[in-house]
Amino acid sequence: MAPSYPGAQTRSSHPAATARPPVKRRDPGAHAAGAQVEEEDCPPPPDEAGNKAASRSPLARASGGARFVAGVVGDWMSVGGLSMAASVAFYTAFSLAPVLVVAIAVASLFFGVEAVQGRLFSGIETVVGGDGAVAVQAMVASAWKSGGGGWAGWLSLAGTAVGATATFAELNRSLNLIWRVPDNPHVITSLLKVRLISFGLVVGIGFLVVVFLIADAALAYGSRVVFGGLGLVTLLHALEMAISFGFLCLAFSMLHKVLPDLPVRWRAAVIGGVVTALLFTVGKQLFARYLAYVGTANAFGAAGSLAVLMMWLFFSAAVFLIGAQAAANVARRWEQAKNYTPL
Repeated sequence: MAPSYPGAQTRSSHPAATARPPVKRRDPGAHAAGAQVEEEDCPPPPDEAGNKAASRSPLARASGGARFVAGVVGDWMSVGGLSMAASVAFYTAFSLAPVLVVAIAVASLFFGVEAVQGRLFSGIETVVGGDGAVAVQAMVASAWKSGGGGWAGWLSLAGTAVGATATFAELNRSLNLIWRVPDNPHVITSLLKVRLISFGLVVGIGFLVVVFLIADAALAYGSRVVFGGLGLVTLLHALEMAISFGFLCLAFSMLHKVLPDLPVRWRAAVIGGVVTALLFTVGKQLFARYLAYVGTANAFGAAGSLAVLMMWLFFSAAVFLIGAQAAANVARRWEQAKNYTPL
């Protein structure tokens, strides 16, 4: 019914009413579905879409990688990475000879002692130079001949076992700091566990040396007999480097997996092992060039070989702990993103 007063208009004939858009009514129970529809109807602003596209660009990925590296180095420094590396290098200097003695003893079960020692010392010489290799060889020779029969032999064997596990025990303490592991109230049990695991790792190094010697012998045979006349020496050299890098990744991943006092996922351990192996391989070449051009051993006189060895041990410890910090940071990112699934 239309109104009867003057100047009145019907609701349907008003111009504003005809231009008014229809009101969307939504069921309150379908809130989630309606919200999805509204989000689909309304496209994102141009700046938001641009930010999403920019986050997938190579420059943004490189920036994210640089921030991750800076975060790893910053966290490593905040937990005392330099002090931990120096501590590990100090323990390694005293336990290096026992570790090599046990490794040579295990490897000599399959090869001759002279062959094992020659291959090990030639590899050490390529890293720390001739003076450093001579120092290591003298320490190993002294530890190999010490002891004798009777109680002296058993005491020497026990001292070798304890000394060989000292480095891994210190690595366990450093990795617990990096992974933020709370202190274990059972000190004696934890100490015995760490020592047993460390001795198992030392024996494992011996078997790893055996596998490496077998692979090295196979490559030498292939380069001399099979591929010698085909001009594939460069390819075989690259294959040897790849096998060496693979052994390093395996060894470092095992250490990152086993040594901390908490369950580390294999995915994080492998990331730490690859980072450590990569830094170790690059640093080995740079360190060899540094010794060739600078000659630090001559600057320290009679203690030059020991100084070179300590420098290399410190660098190796720092590289290993940086790899552990990278693995820990990656694992924490996965936990924060709720995407940390066991393999």
